[in-house]
Amino acid sequence: MDWSKRHRGYDMSAAEWIALVPNELAIDAVGLWQVIPVGRHEFELVDEDLEEFTKQALNSLLTKGAIPVTGQDQRWVAEQQYGTKPEEIIENVVKKWLSKGMRDPDVGDVWFATADFLGN
Repeated sequence: MDWSKRHRGYDMSAAEWIALVPNELAIDAVGLWQVIPVGRHEFELVDEDLEEFTKQALNSLLTKGAIPVTGQDQRWVAEQQYGTKPEEIIENVVKKWLSKGMRDPDVGDVWFATADFLGN
């Protein structure tokens, strides 16, 4: 993975984008549907590079205290199916995404939020 690869629309590297993505957690959840298309379309990543980009983005979110969530009745609810440890969550989220043929996720797929947003 070439972490210095540049975003097509902004002057930032893939590594810089990964470092910045958790900033959104202060105001809202971050959906998998927001992460993967950036890697695929803005950084033009494919196959193993797209998978590694996704894993690193998820690690960045989890390191900042995010957990997997889904929207239910207009609020965020913790999603337990992916596990509890960061490595386990990353592995299970990516495994599920890969099982769907690496398609771009949609808004109904998993999101990541801090505990501050649970039940909101």
